[in-house]
Amino acid sequence: MTSTEIRRRFLDYFVKILARENMEHIEVPSSSLIPENHPTLLFTNSGMVQFTPYFLGEKDPVSDFGSKRLCSAQKCIRTGDLDIVGTSRYHNTYFEMLGNWSIGDYGKREAVRFSFDLLTNMDYGFGLDPSRFYPTVFAGNEDAPEDLETVEAWKSVGIPEDRIPRLPASENWWSPGPVGPCGPCTEVLYDRGPDYGDPESVPGLTDNPRYLEIWNAGVFMQFNRDESGKLVPLAKMSVDTGSGLERLSVLLQGVESNYETDLFRPIIEKTASLVGPKYTQEKLSKDFNKVADHIRASTFLIAEGLFPSNKDQGYVLRRLIRRVFDDCVWKLDIDSSRIIEIIPAVIAINKERYPEIDKADFIKDVFQEEINQYKLTADRTRSYIRNLVKRGVTEIAKPFNIYQSLGASRDLIENIANEQGIDKDKVDFSNFDNDVASHQNKSRSNMSQRFKGGLGDCSDATTKLHTATHLLHQALREVLGSHVHQMGSNITSERLRFDFSHDTKMTDEQIKKVEDIVNQKIKEALPVNKTVMSKSEAEKTGALHFFGDKYGDEVSIYFIGDSIENACSKEFCGGPHVKNTSELGSFKIIKEEAVARGIRRIKALC
Repeated sequence: MTSTEIRRRFLDYFVKILARENMEHIEVPSSSLIPENHPTLLFTNSGMVQFTPYFLGEKDPVSDFGSKRLCSAQKCIRTGDLDIVGTSRYHNTYFEMLGNWSIGDYGKREAVRFSFDLLTNMDYGFGLDPSRFYPTVFAGNEDAPEDLETVEAWKSVGIPEDRIPRLPASENWWSPGPVGPCGPCTEVLYDRGPDYGDPESVPGLTDNPRYLEIWNAGVFMQFNRDESGKLVPLAKMSVDTGSGLERLSVLLQGVESNYETDLFRPIIEKTASLVGPKYTQEKLSKDFNKVADHIRASTFLIAEGLFPSNKDQGYVLRRLIRRVFDDCVWKLDIDSSRIIEIIPAVIAINKERYPEIDKADFIKDVFQEEINQYKLTADRTRSYIRNLVKRGVTEIAKPFNIYQSLGASRDLIENIANEQGIDKDKVDFSNFDNDVASHQNKSRSNMSQRFKGGLGDCSDATTKLHTATHLLHQALREVLGSHVHQMGSNITSERLRFDFSHDTKMTDEQIKKVEDIVNQKIKEALPVNKTVMSKSEAEKTGALHFFGDKYGDEVSIYFIGDSIENACSKEFCGGPHVKNTSELGSFKIIKEEAVARGIRRIKALC
């Protein structure tokens, strides 16, 4: 069964099959990989993240989706397993989570029945043998009791009690982060037989490959963990389930790892074609796996408009791309200019389900630009270490100094040192991670001293240029297209600098059109207004806001015009701004240039 068929069969079960008993679910599209209003999460790491406000009662699923019963295939990123990706058969950075949800509708018994039916039915399900099921349940602890209700639910569908392992909170208690809705869960383990390992009296306590987890068939969100760590019972219990498409594909396609499924094979085969030796060779298989994983994750992140940078999500993307470079160049001997040839394989596998990923040229440009930057770092690092060796240096006691001065990663320093004849055990990385973390914290602290919105100060001149930036942003979208969005801003009392997403150099005619639009709005003497409202209501106004920014429950919108409905510009913004566009005088673009692939920069005056 192909991964496409598995995904479709899963969703059709909840949308169509359950309609026969009036329990149909609404299929909800995947949300962005960059979560909104989740201060503790860099990335969407599970299917339930987008539904958190509904679990907490802050939003109404019936109003927004038409039902309390939902299902989806969600794009996810998890970075906690980066060091074992490629080595582990079942861990990936990017993955798809299939799931169904009940937000105050049905409970544990129904969730268990649905999962059992879908997993075992021969006609519309996956046709698995239930005698191989070991559904685990929460054993209880000082915070919450043993989940006996779920035990009874599994017994009601025919699973004997001696095949229902009770596991501790580390295994059978789920939450998306340190705060938020949470509760006991039940996970279906599938016994693949003695060829995969010895039997265990309590399956699920170890990573025995014999017992493959195929579905978290019910996270029963009975509680909300607040900022203090206290569990507070929710008014209504909700149900969240999740089955990794990759893991389910392993079982239903009869292979040994995620990387052997049709979700990865074409990516690995393309990588292998660039290096020569067959990817099935044990010596190289783990490296191929890691490259495939990281390129897949990077492709999805870039497709959503993320660019490599030195902070937050952008830093993760930068790290992924640079790890691809390290593995391809140092371990697989692939020319760095050919790495991007792998990207179309990722797109081909996923574009039918996720058409937003079908922009190969843009993704390859961003990817290659980062590789080029990293290659320059590699060249500088090579020159630096080569000079050390020429001076008779045989060990590097403080590799952090190379990181700090040249921006070289740990892997790059180690690889180039080895290339230049310095043994790995002669490069002392014992304090490297701590030194890097301390350096980054100091940088963040320094950055936090800057004014909001990229303003260098809050003088009258700077405030005028801030308002001009809003007019510029909207004018660029009118002239170049709605793909334009702000990538950065720096405003001083002398000039504004505005970075935005766009692939090509602006023509003189386009620059003139943008100037004319801005100056026309200045001439019209339009009022600049501010309104404060809930984030959900603010989003409905169409005001511009982007995933790189963090917003609270209430946001301020600055709009230019008599009303927010007819405003020529409206954005989530903290200010400050002028009262009327006539205060700006006139607007002139003095420079338009490239910053990186896919990012342009304008400098302008008022």
